[in-house]
Amino acid sequence: MISSTGRSKQRGFSLLELLVVIFIIGLMSGVAVLTLPGKDGEAMLREERAELMTSLRSARSEAVFSGRSLGLLWNGSSGRYVTLTESGWQPITVGPLSRQLELDSSVRAEISIAGEPLKMPEEEEGRRQMTPQIQFLGDGQISPFEWRLRSIDGDTLVFDDSLKVKD
Repeated sequence: MISSTGRSKQRGFSLLELLVVIFIIGLMSGVAVLTLPGKDGEAMLREERAELMTSLRSARSEAVFSGRSLGLLWNGSSGRYVTLTESGWQPITVGPLSRQLELDSSVRAEISIAGEPLKMPEEEEGRRQMTPQIQFLGDGQISPFEWRLRSIDGDTLVFDDSLKVKD
């Protein structure tokens, strides 16, 4: 449409106006995210427990489907899966179980194996012992354990070889 001054009337926003609005929305979003409360100890524990239990269930399923024995070699706040071969326990290098498990720095793990506190792998003639503390057999059995997660706040969550949530 052409106005009486000879210029067309344009409707809408200019690019500059749109950029200003997007900048303001981004700024307000950033402020909102920074003011949200962080995860408390219990929420962090629940998240860590869910990740660990999912990983342990995957290891049990893999042991059953492949017919091989698998294990979790845990050392402090991290662990990795190993598989039993003719030459002994070897790290899993392919697939989802090849990923190292790590706990958040605000969470501590206390693992009991058959009622005894977990012993960390020992150095043996310059190389680390590879016998996993938690083992998954091809028939679906899991070596008995109890895993207690503690947050810095003092919250605690526990699960065991049944891989069921205990609250």
